[in-house]
Amino acid sequence: MDEDIKIVEELRQSNEYQKAQILHLEKALKQAIAGQEEVRMMSNNEMQKSKEMIEDLNKRLANCMSTIESKNVELLNLQTALGQYFAEVEAKVIFASVSFMFCWSCSL
Repeated sequence: MDEDIKIVEELRQSNEYQKAQILHLEKALKQAIAGQEEVRMMSNNEMQKSKEMIEDLNKRLANCMSTIESKNVELLNLQTALGQYFAEVEAKVIFASVSFMFCWSCSL
């Protein structure tokens, strides 16, 4: 009977120790889960900030591309106007030369 009481006491102590270990492990698990949740939330916040930044940069890029396109059209218009101007100048020079030659030949 004393042996049985001794075994029961050892089992009770082992049970108490295991309960304490389980409580400790449960607490550690809860802390780890809370830490993971915090990291997940921080990661989600950073990802959202990154998405917003990318969206903003895409808008800026679209505006820059639009500005470049407008400037290209403006440049093309200026090139066309310059070409017309040179054509008119060349025509005036040719006309002046022909007129001069005509007038010069008339005076002979």
